[in-house]
Amino acid sequence: MTSDFQLTILGSGTMPPTKERNPSGFLVKVGGKYILLDAGHGILRRLTDYGHSIQDPDILFVSHFHTDHFSDAFALVHSRWVEDNYNFRKHKGIKIIGPDGLKKRFKLWRKIFWVEPKEKYPLNFLEGPKKIKIGKINIETFAVHHVKWFKSVGIIIKYQGKKIIYTGDIGTNHDFRELIKICKNADLLITEASYEMPTPNHFTIGQVKELVEKSDVKKVLVVHIRPQHLKRVEEVCKDNPKFILGIDGKKISI
Repeated sequence: MTSDFQLTILGSGTMPPTKERNPSGFLVKVGGKYILLDAGHGILRRLTDYGHSIQDPDILFVSHFHTDHFSDAFALVHSRWVEDNYNFRKHKGIKIIGPDGLKKRFKLWRKIFWVEPKEKYPLNFLEGPKKIKIGKINIETFAVHHVKWFKSVGIIIKYQGKKIIYTGDIGTNHDFRELIKICKNADLLITEASYEMPTPNHFTIGQVKELVEKSDVKKVLVVHIRPQHLKRVEEVCKDNPKFILGIDGKKISI
């Protein structure tokens, strides 16, 4: 594939990893940059498994603070710092985009896992809903309702007339009409279908179908799949040409 707007699925599963599916992670190649969408536990391993380097991501997006989306964010920073020192090179740095409280949580993590006070890696934290322009890439984050314990955000990436959207984990408490507007005419929507019945914190495959129909999404990648619901998700994806089943290692050109 030679597309300059491409997605690699690093993890299409939920909290407990399986042999088939790692927790959440998606690597977007766009405009000469790499954007890592979420970094659940095991995503660093997946990067190398699929021919990438931990140095590749220029931007890390964190949708929310559950470990299946967030835990390898810190491991990425620390691993890059160590690898740079091994190779006597300057630190590349990374932008970390996510919900309010992101920088505060990083500092708390340092107190436990990276206690050396003078060691540091260049980070640029961008928190909460905002618009960001990097070269010809336009990025916008938007508030998502997942759980009440902390804030969550989704992301829109636009490049050369194409648009992808990643919601992270999202539930019935999110304003569905607002979500339809956000997803309108997206070239690719990445969203979850991890429950069989609607819940305040997670979507079902039925809700994804309704969202796709009402927002005229061109393609939807269904991820965050629980093993007990896989058969139902597979049936929907098989019967609908707009639906793509999330499989670790799969690449999608936008």
